[in-house]
Amino acid sequence: MGAKLLAGDRRKSAGRWLALAASLMLSAAMVHAQNTSPTPDAAAREPGRTSATPAAAPTVTTTGAALLAASAPSEEARVFDYPLAAGVAPESGLQLKTIWVARAISMMFPEIKTIGGYRQDPLKWHPHGLAIDVMIPNYHSDAGIELGNQIAGYALANAQRWGVLHVIWRQGFYPGIGAPSWTADYGNETANHFDHVHIATDGGGYPTGHETYYLGSMQS
Repeated sequence: MGAKLLAGDRRKSAGRWLALAASLMLSAAMVHAQNTSPTPDAAAREPGRTSATPAAAPTVTTTGAALLAASAPSEEARVFDYPLAAGVAPESGLQLKTIWVARAISMMFPEIKTIGGYRQDPLKWHPHGLAIDVMIPNYHSDAGIELGNQIAGYALANAQRWGVLHVIWRQGFYPGIGAPSWTADYGNETANHFDHVHIATDGGGYPTGHETYYLGSMQS
């Protein structure tokens, strides 16, 4: 499946294929988790947001969390010295680890043409440069859902390294550490994260301009 996704990109190093294989393993676990039936006491809202009764939407359970953890790539697949150029995300206003995630996703998933970053919002994530929104093309299609699953799984696989605090995709709320849950229904597909994968990090401070980002490490 990874070969089909990136068949036209033969110039990338073998490290890219290893990392993508790991993300595909995680995407399979994500699909399983999102198709699990909801339980009434599993509701959780996006941090800082308030809403009415949660919707009976795609749900994630502790079993799904265990599958994600079990599918995390091995250390051999994580060691990459592959420098990351600036990607499709505007980096102004973003903190270090958020930039790191955005660049890695831009390099790993060339299908992604738009990544939102800094913007005003009632919650802290975007105004403080702590989050990106990875816009999924054709997000209603099976291929679009699969791509979103892969990106969400890839971010979670690297949560410890990149300081990922949570991922939200198709109303599934996935903490970097801990059991996943589900979000309320906020009234439209964008607010419910059906057209984009929201990835929040712990920031790491603002860049000085002397940083070099790699898939497996960052130097400043």
